[in-house]
Amino acid sequence: MNVAVVDIGNTSISYGLATGSRVIRASQVAVERHGRRGIRGMLATLSRGRRVHGAVCGSVVPARTADWLAGLREISESRPIEVTHRLKLGIRIAYPRPGTIGADRLANACGAAARYGTPVIVADFGTALTFDVLAGGGVYAGGIIAPGLPLMTDYLAERTALLPRLRLRKVQRRVGKSTVEAMCIGARFGYRGMVREVIETLSAEPGLAGAALCATGGFARWVLEDLDLPFAFDPNLTLFGLGRIFELNTE
Repeated sequence: MNVAVVDIGNTSISYGLATGSRVIRASQVAVERHGRRGIRGMLATLSRGRRVHGAVCGSVVPARTADWLAGLREISESRPIEVTHRLKLGIRIAYPRPGTIGADRLANACGAAARYGTPVIVADFGTALTFDVLAGGGVYAGGIIAPGLPLMTDYLAERTALLPRLRLRKVQRRVGKSTVEAMCIGARFGYRGMVREVIETLSAEPGLAGAALCATGGFARWVLEDLDLPFAFDPNLTLFGLGRIFELNTE
């Protein structure tokens, strides 16, 4: 079964076809780059030569949701599903206001529980850095939200007179020999320190010792490479989770 899956984030939109445990034809575009006509073209390319049995969309940008749902209706044999906490997710949510949990975080939790079992901690390195915690038995217990790397680097450029807006890159040395090098080193090692502290704190919670660790999002590999924590890097976790949500709600 081929399911069109779309994850609308604050900075970018990821989409692809979920088929069983795999995600194929995965692509990413800037969130503000395409109107309804462009969306139709991208989805037509995505579905070319394949039968699309269904579609599911998770969005944290309400202003962009309707256009993508309209495009999904054109390629899917069934009405697209929009992710909310009211759907079957394969987990139990122990959270005071579940309606405030982002669709991407719900998809990550669903996908991580299916792929890695529980307990599991999911780190998503996007516009924000989110940690989602699933306790044993598949209970979504909550999480942690911190500013993402783009927010940090953009803020430095916006709020200082001389620091540039930069494209993050790996620097081999540990002491920067230029402003850009110093900023890249600060971003990478500062983030690694924050991740390590968060994981150590969460692992001390009852029932989370030895929890599986998985990471997704555009900056995950850049931050986590060589870090002494056993993260599984899963670049398509959110899209896989969306596909799993479709399966759970059409069985």
